[in-house]
Amino acid sequence: MAKNNQTQDRSPKMIVALDIGTTKILMAMGYMREDGKIEVCGYGSSVSTGVRYGFVFNPRDTINNIKTALEQLMNTVSEPVKEVYVGVAGRHIRSVASTNSITRPAGLDRMVEDEEIENMQRQMEGMTMRNSEIIAVIPQYYEVDGTITNRASGTLCQKLVGHYQLVTGDTDEVKRIVLSVNGAELVTKKLILEPIASGMVCLSDQEKKNGVALIDIGGGTTDLVIFYEGVPVYVKVIPVGGKAITEDISKLNLTFEQAEELKIRHGNCVPNPNSNNFITIPDYTGFGQGMKINETNLSQVINARVGEDILKPVQEAIAESGYANVVNNIVITGGGSQLKNIHSLAEFIIHRPCRIGYPIFGISSTIDSALKSPVSSTALGLLQLGCMAEKGSFVESAPVEEPNEPVKEPKKSGVKLPDVGRFFDSVTDWFGKFITNTGEGIN
Repeated sequence: MAKNNQTQDRSPKMIVALDIGTTKILMAMGYMREDGKIEVCGYGSSVSTGVRYGFVFNPRDTINNIKTALEQLMNTVSEPVKEVYVGVAGRHIRSVASTNSITRPAGLDRMVEDEEIENMQRQMEGMTMRNSEIIAVIPQYYEVDGTITNRASGTLCQKLVGHYQLVTGDTDEVKRIVLSVNGAELVTKKLILEPIASGMVCLSDQEKKNGVALIDIGGGTTDLVIFYEGVPVYVKVIPVGGKAITEDISKLNLTFEQAEELKIRHGNCVPNPNSNNFITIPDYTGFGQGMKINETNLSQVINARVGEDILKPVQEAIAESGYANVVNNIVITGGGSQLKNIHSLAEFIIHRPCRIGYPIFGISSTIDSALKSPVSSTALGLLQLGCMAEKGSFVESAPVEEPNEPVKEPKKSGVKLPDVGRFFDSVTDWFGKFITNTGEGIN
């Protein structure tokens, strides 16, 4: 009997992540190896029919979609599934800048301790906001007796002011997400902000330290998150995603399904004015002659939507974030990143080097080839953060040199800070003080 218990103790604890997207639901199971890499043991997916623009419109459909993904997962693993780490995103996500301050008697005789900074953040996390739930509290910078710094620990001051970005979600939408998970006979272990999860597996540690903007183009929305000095410092949701591109293409007298296939197979963000190629679209009834679409016209439709309604708003958000001067490069992930030449269009509009983000950082090389795609970035990032939460595998960040000039102050909001509890465990419990030692690339 003792031997069996010992064997059971050696078995890794399986973690399950659930990405409820506008067009697809993906569930992944895995565990953290001794070297910190995530071993993915199984996954299941389903079309998403109950979500619109990241908002759970029909919980019953969403419940059935989750059950389908769960059934597929259970066909590949023997481990029972009870709790899941669930991603949250969508048009209802908002962010506001706010502050918290403390007065320190005899502060010039004693250094600021980590505990004081942590208490300030916990106070922010414990607030309530009308009709909203706090998803994350992201530290921006501090004022030490009026002097701006990115690290207050170890300084001397009588007044310490912390500047934070509060990321909130609509209370009713949060309830719909939890209701849908519960309806599939699962329990929500933690709700996690999706773009931060995607960043964990698509960005290198060096990129996150130096300054990088991740653009996650999903079906319903586009999420922007800026990392600097190893942690997320800014989040923004653009209310347009890949589904809007498909709807535009469908106006060329195509069904939505035809337009989606045309986008996937032939979509190009950069029109070639010299091209005279035509794409033949079979008649969906099977009886007609079908139709021909000019390849340049198709690219112009895609270019207009991606450039004007996705990348330009992202460029404006970066400029207004207060962190434009530390964003060295752009990484695009999610289903929309698979559009041909989207990185070239992004470089032209945002004026930064750009690459496509694949979920490779901190993930085992044994991962199924079907998951080695930007479409899987969020689910695998949720799985990684779930494993980190269970294992408590955090390493204090290495010292980072203070920049020559402090990061520009973000725009302030007039939001007053109430002081009650909240629904979420804050994602930034994991990021505010610690940086994960996930390693670089796949092994």
